[in-house]
Amino acid sequence: MATATTDDPGNDTAEELPDDLEVAHAAVAARKKKIKAAGLVVGLTVVMMGVGYMFMPESSAENLAEEDESAIAASEIEDDTAEVEIGQFNCTNSRAGIDISVHVNFSLVAEVQKNNEQNFLDAKDLYEARIRDIVNRVARSASRDDLNDPALDTLKREFREGINRIVRKHYIVKIHIPDWQTMER
Repeated sequence: MATATTDDPGNDTAEELPDDLEVAHAAVAARKKKIKAAGLVVGLTVVMMGVGYMFMPESSAENLAEEDESAIAASEIEDDTAEVEIGQFNCTNSRAGIDISVHVNFSLVAEVQKNNEQNFLDAKDLYEARIRDIVNRVARSASRDDLNDPALDTLKREFREGINRIVRKHYIVKIHIPDWQTMER
C-alpha cells in the first residue's frame, strides 16, 4: 500500500492511497465470499429437500393406483361379502376448527368376507368397548376437511385400520357410513 504526505506544513498526517492491485484482491475476496455463501445456501437447500422428501407421504399417484387395485380386489370379493353393523356413534370434535365444535352423528357398517363373518361378530362382541373407543377417537381427532369430505375416505380408512388392529385380524374389507350428520356449534 502506498502512502503519500501532503506538502501542507500544517498537516503532517499520512493518507493511504489504494493500489490497483489491492482493489483487485479485495474484489476477488468479495466474490469468493459471495460464491461460498451461495454454495452454502444451495447446499442447505438440497439437504432440507432431502430431509423433506424422507418425511413426505407417498405420492397421490401411487395412492390412486393402490386404491384402484383395492377397488378391483374389493369388487372381485364383493359377491362373497356380508355387511355387519358396528354401531351408532355420537361425539363432538373440538379440533375441527378454532372456536368451533362439530357434533358428529353416524353409524358404521363393516363389509367382511362371508367366511369371516362369524369370527368378526365374535371379535366385535369381545372388543366392543375398544372398538367404540377407537371409532370415537378417530372421529374426535379428525380435521375439518376430513369431516366435510363427501366420500369420507380418510375416516373410513382410519376406522377400518383401527378396528382391524383391535381385533388383530384383517376382517374388514370396507367400511360403509350409511348416515353421516355434522352440526357446527
